[in-house]
Amino acid sequence: MRAKVFFIPIALSFFVLCPQAWSGSPWQKLFSGARPPAWSISPWVNLSSDKRDDVRKTIVDELTKQRGAYSTPQEEAESWKFIEDDKTREDELSRENIDNAILSFTKARSMRDDLAVQVKSLSTDSEETLQTIKTIRTTIENIDSALVRGNQEAKAHQKSLETWLSMEKQGSDLVAVIYTVDIKETRSAALEHLADRTSAALLMAQRKEAYKQSLLKTLGGVLSEDFIRGATDEVFVGNREKSLIVVLAKDKKGIAYLQLKRFDFYPFQKPKKGQPLAKDESSSLPAAVVNSLKDLDAFLKKSNYSLSGKDAKDADILIRDTGKENLQTEEKLSEQLRSLREKSGNLQKKIADSRSDRETWAAALQKQESRHEPMRRELDKIRARMEEAERSFKEARSALEARTRLQTTIIPLRDAAFLKGSQTQVEAAAESIADKLSEVKKDAETQFFRNTREASHLLATDKIAEALETVSRITAVKPLSFSSEGDIVRIKVAFRVQTTLKEEPPSARKETLDDPIKAIDFVLVKGGCFQMGDTFGDGQADEQPVHTVCVDDFYIGKYEVTQGQWQSIMGSNPSFFKNCGEKCPVEQVSWNDIQGFLTKLNAKTGKTYRLPTEAEWEYAARSGGKKEKYAGTSSDAALGKYAWYNANAGLRMRPVGQKQPNGLGLFDMTGNAWEWCQDWYGEAYYSQSTRKNPAGPQSGTRRVLRGGSWLFEPAGIRAATRYALLPEVKGDLYGFRLSISVPK
Repeated sequence: MRAKVFFIPIALSFFVLCPQAWSGSPWQKLFSGARPPAWSISPWVNLSSDKRDDVRKTIVDELTKQRGAYSTPQEEAESWKFIEDDKTREDELSRENIDNAILSFTKARSMRDDLAVQVKSLSTDSEETLQTIKTIRTTIENIDSALVRGNQEAKAHQKSLETWLSMEKQGSDLVAVIYTVDIKETRSAALEHLADRTSAALLMAQRKEAYKQSLLKTLGGVLSEDFIRGATDEVFVGNREKSLIVVLAKDKKGIAYLQLKRFDFYPFQKPKKGQPLAKDESSSLPAAVVNSLKDLDAFLKKSNYSLSGKDAKDADILIRDTGKENLQTEEKLSEQLRSLREKSGNLQKKIADSRSDRETWAAALQKQESRHEPMRRELDKIRARMEEAERSFKEARSALEARTRLQTTIIPLRDAAFLKGSQTQVEAAAESIADKLSEVKKDAETQFFRNTREASHLLATDKIAEALETVSRITAVKPLSFSSEGDIVRIKVAFRVQTTLKEEPPSARKETLDDPIKAIDFVLVKGGCFQMGDTFGDGQADEQPVHTVCVDDFYIGKYEVTQGQWQSIMGSNPSFFKNCGEKCPVEQVSWNDIQGFLTKLNAKTGKTYRLPTEAEWEYAARSGGKKEKYAGTSSDAALGKYAWYNANAGLRMRPVGQKQPNGLGLFDMTGNAWEWCQDWYGEAYYSQSTRKNPAGPQSGTRRVLRGGSWLFEPAGIRAATRYALLPEVKGDLYGFRLSISVPK
């Protein structure tokens, strides 16, 4: 009690000696009877502007509302702790939302990438299977052609034998006939003719069937039995040069003659010389087929005749000559048959082997086709799943972008200021805070990058968002405490700061498609002649033979037709790789679909846009017909500078125009997307192609594609590589570029 009494006089003495300490002090208010106003907690005050003067004025207004109240140390501590707790809760919630978005994003991307790998694997298998099917079909077509040629050659050999047989005799017989001529006539033509008819009748009866049976035995398996049996009956021709007339006896009644005459056997044509003999003629003249002098003597003895030594010798010579010629004829026929049988045997073996090979290849084709069908169905299923995964990925990406694009955080700030001049304490405090607004924004941006670093890295790695810079804006302020110590004022405030990524506005990068023709650049290709086909000798059979082709001037698209350009004409985007963007080539379009696109485009523009011919395409791809392996280069090492293919495309289509152009300024002629051409496909068309502006076969079942795609290896994207599909087929590998003729 004594201490309190002692303290009060001392305090009063202090204020008497120092009147300035009394003015405005709590002691003055206490002893004057006025209670000091209590500090009230300010709410968040939204800012319409975060300019320095606007923020300073808002702080002045909020402190003025306190009516000169000061916060106590306890109130300062409590308000500071409250705002730090509030900041921690909001930061943790924001971090949790970002983490959840990252988790969803990585899961969706992993699912999409896994399915993309499956699609690539199945697509590769499918393409390889289709290529195998194409090769097998080509092989079968070649075998069929070989079978046709083999059968034609076999028929030609048989025809040559028939022709030879029709020109050659197949044997000769000597017939002896005895007839008597009236003494008054030295010779009788009628009797000689009767002798010939008698000989014919005898040969027809005794020898024709034997000859036919011999021919059937000899020629069987070489010529048809019907052909052999169809030999004409008028097959024996008398040979006047090979005949002998001998006087056997002479008396008052007449002269008895022996006619020994050779008759040649022509079974496969009507006789062209000599007198044909009627069949089934009956005659009373004695006659016999003679094969030896003994046969002749026996025949003559029956009629009590014999030959003189000279006549017998002449007869023997004729008989021997006939026998010798028969041996020569037989040898000649045997040699012909041996040669024909050898050729025919080789041909038949070749044909049999070809048929066997065809059956083998047909079985292989059936196996590959049956293998490809479920593969295609499975690929369609996985692609559908991938499309769904792509949609989920886009949603997750958009959610993550939204989380990383905008962050709101609380930045607490404490400061002290000296009174200057006529400044009030409130003005001094507000001025000191306003001077630190840039630091507040910088702290917010630092926190933004710290919170979104992982997400930004993911998005940057995926090449989805490319932020240019951050923009921070103070949206609200909250005074926390205010106190004074003589000429020093102390203030604590909290700011709510919104930080966003500043991106390139969409309008700055969106392709202008109001006029589709302005959006499609064309390059004038000056016409000329070049060597079309596999000039490097490392291609397929359908790229041969290399042949000279000349094309007129034409325009061709600088780039492949994009998704945005297709959308502007057709009102929809069929592409599988929609996420690639509207500057990526349109795909999932068939040749038939493109005709619909051209119809609408030409109706809208009044022009006659079309697909390039196969010859125009190769001429343009090879920089105007140069000897280039790829479009723009022949170097495998430099290929990656000019083309998107399996080594660098990353399992997807890429935007047009990102690689180097070829010598004509055309982009992506090699790789990225297979490009449909106007022509029907003909595997052997190069062997019959016209020289001037060839346009492919008149008809066919498949249309040509050129250039290769993002999925293929270098061998499949050469400038000379040819590919063909049914015109209704579509896929994520197939696009096109436009062409138009130069008016003449």
